[in-house]
Amino acid sequence: MYATKFGINPKKMMSKLWGDNFFDASKKAFVRSNPTGKLKRGFVQFILEPIQQMIDCVINYVKNKKGNPKWKNMCKNLKIVLKNDEKEVVAKKLLKCIMQKWLPAADSLLEMFVVHLPSLRTAQAYRMPTLYERPVDDECALAIAACDPNGPLMMYISKMIPADASHSRFYGVGRVFSGTVLA
Repeated sequence: MYATKFGINPKKMMSKLWGDNFFDASKKAFVRSNPTGKLKRGFVQFILEPIQQMIDCVINYVKNKKGNPKWKNMCKNLKIVLKNDEKEVVAKKLLKCIMQKWLPAADSLLEMFVVHLPSLRTAQAYRMPTLYERPVDDECALAIAACDPNGPLMMYISKMIPADASHSRFYGVGRVFSGTVLA
């Protein structure tokens, strides 16, 4: 959005939002120093403050000069389209609807996981000593390190959920490190 507004490459704009980059409105340019102390860092001015303004407008029901809720104009400028029933909710529910459409965290988190976390096979190879407390060269340890589906069944049960009202049977929720579970 800001790259289009300023007419610069999106990657270059992203670099301007981090570190010691300040936006000087009088020059309409980013500068590396802030001698007066009145300039704000790019991240604060273009990311943090707009989020804070949206939160304030929605939660405190701030109105513009015409008496309309200010958040409606902000949503229009940000191209956030709310359904009619979403416009009727107030306070936290409205803020949640707006934020989910404006800054969907789920997509960002998923991308971070995919880009930055190693595959299970890679991670399990170096995590095996912390997952398995026996000798690191026995059959089970080697199967865990290799994520071997044909090795011995090694599984970590992380949660037990009652399967019936009497709590006499449970479902085990866990992760298989090696081997295969047959039903």
